Amino acid sequence: MKDTRLPLIQSVALVSALAFAIGAANTYAQDPPPPTASEIVYDRQTAGMTHPKAVYQPTPEYANGPRRKKIQGNVFLSMIVTADGTVRDPQVTQSLDKDLDKKAVECVKKWRFEPATRDGKPVAMRVVVEVNFHLY
Repeated sequence: MKDTRLPLIQSVALVSALAFAIGAANTYAQDPPPPTASEIVYDRQTAGMTHPKAVYQPTPEYANGPRRKKIQGNVFLSMIVTADGTVRDPQVTQSLDKDLDKKAVECVKKWRFEPATRDGKPVAMRVVVEVNFHLY
C-alpha cells in the first residue's frame, strides 16, 4: 500500500514557503514605516533650534509631456527631514502638472540634509521646499 501523506506534506511546506516569500517581498516594497509616537517632528523654529540645510539636491528630471507643452514653474512640497538627514513623507502642497509633481516627489526623496538641531541634538522637522522646472 502506497503512503500518500508525503506528497501532501511536501505541498503544504511549499505553499507555506511561497506565502512567506511573498509576504517578505511585500514588506521590502513598501514605504518606510510612519514615525513612532516617541519621535517628535517640529514644524517651526523655536528657541535653540536650527533649520535643516541641504547638502545634496539633484536636479529633477523633466517629464516628456510637460516639456512638449512647455510647462514651466515650481512645485511646492511639504516633507519631513528626519534626524538622520533623509526625507520622509513628501507631499505636494502647490501643484504645477501631475507629471512634474510626480518627478518632484521622486527627486526630493533623493535629497540629503544636515538635520535640524534643538539644543545641539539632531531632530526631525517638517519643511516646505520648492522644486523648479524651467526650460532653458
